Amino acid sequence: MEKNGVKKWGKLIAVYSAVAALLIGCGSHPNNATVQNYTGSAISGAGKESAEAGGEQGIDDTVTSEEVSESEKLFIVEALDMTEETIALYSVDSDQQLRYNYNMTTKFIDKYGGNSTWAEFPVGTVVTIGDMLPSSGALSQVRKSTGVWSFEDIKKYKIDEEHGLIKIDGRNYKLTDKTKVYSDAEKILVSNISKKDKITVIGRDKEVISISVNTGHGYISLVNTSVFDGSMIFIGDKIATMVNGNETIEVPEGTYKVTVANNGWGGSTDITVNRDENVMVNLEELKGDGPSYCLITFLVTVPETYVYIDGKIIDTNEPQNIQYGAHKLVVRCSGYKPWNKTLIVNSASAEITLAMESDEEASSENTQTSETENNEENTESAGEENSSETTTNGHEEETAGSAIKNDYDYEVDYLSTISDLISNLMN
Repeated sequence: MEKNGVKKWGKLIAVYSAVAALLIGCGSHPNNATVQNYTGSAISGAGKESAEAGGEQGIDDTVTSEEVSESEKLFIVEALDMTEETIALYSVDSDQQLRYNYNMTTKFIDKYGGNSTWAEFPVGTVVTIGDMLPSSGALSQVRKSTGVWSFEDIKKYKIDEEHGLIKIDGRNYKLTDKTKVYSDAEKILVSNISKKDKITVIGRDKEVISISVNTGHGYISLVNTSVFDGSMIFIGDKIATMVNGNETIEVPEGTYKVTVANNGWGGSTDITVNRDENVMVNLEELKGDGPSYCLITFLVTVPETYVYIDGKIIDTNEPQNIQYGAHKLVVRCSGYKPWNKTLIVNSASAEITLAMESDEEASSENTQTSETENNEENTESAGEENSSETTTNGHEEETAGSAIKNDYDYEVDYLSTISDLISNLMN
């Protein structure tokens, strides 16, 4: 009798083991073998093997905390569904995506241990996770990893895709087959990153774990350009290029004032460029009624300053009526750095203050600039200040989205129709 009883219990244990193994395997996503859903106790790979082995040797109902805990593993945030209250995490160690539940009791913690919110965990963030709460099956916590480094919102970097490297702050970091690249919630290739994109890079040791494109790029297509061919077009206050027929210009996503002026014609329009979007700008619609003229008042700050427009000296004591378009502006004063600028006129009236810079100040500034900017290309621009602007020669670094041609050497003062904005663009 005892032998029969032992055999009967042995069969029951074997059946129980088989059922347990089936239940554990049901976590796989039906349409993707690399996706697993976790809604209860998380049993690690080691735990699974132990449970399956127990089917042959007798079930051990105890699972150690080391087997359940994921606190030492790294994950990349790939999606967060607020409606379903699930978070998709890519496991760096197991090379698969896992989906977990979260709820109001789940703690989102920054790398310093402080409380945070899910909004501070964008796609590409590298995290560690806590155990699952037994009552709800949701994660107890999601924490930004303290074991990684990060460069956030950077514009200065160089990707060498051929050698699998990205250079940041003069140092090379390795791009591996496991490096994940994201634009919004979509996975993209390293080759899809534009030089104009602002990115966040996270890695461990010398290897890059994730790259997130924070500020993407879009495109502006110019059409019906004949009136403005050969003249300047301004996109915002730092992007400028020559109009050479219908063409497409790549720019960072954002809102811009597009301005053109040529031979008495000109106008402006505001556009918004979203990531990967192509916005068409019809220049024929910007020419306005022409020919048009701008009444410009020059304010001289240094005595015996001589001002020339298109090679002709002007009387700065009187306002000047100047036709819309590009004009050569030259300012000379003994002991001061001369101005040699292209003046783009595109407003009914404007006031320009000729703030001259002494030769000594210019020499000192040039020395400091060469020391601090490592011979990088620079532009100059002036800021907006109500209806009157002061143009100086202060340096400002060129933006990643600049479309300035390398074979042009010019400085520009730009007068906007709406804000009378004056910008100086210099090589």
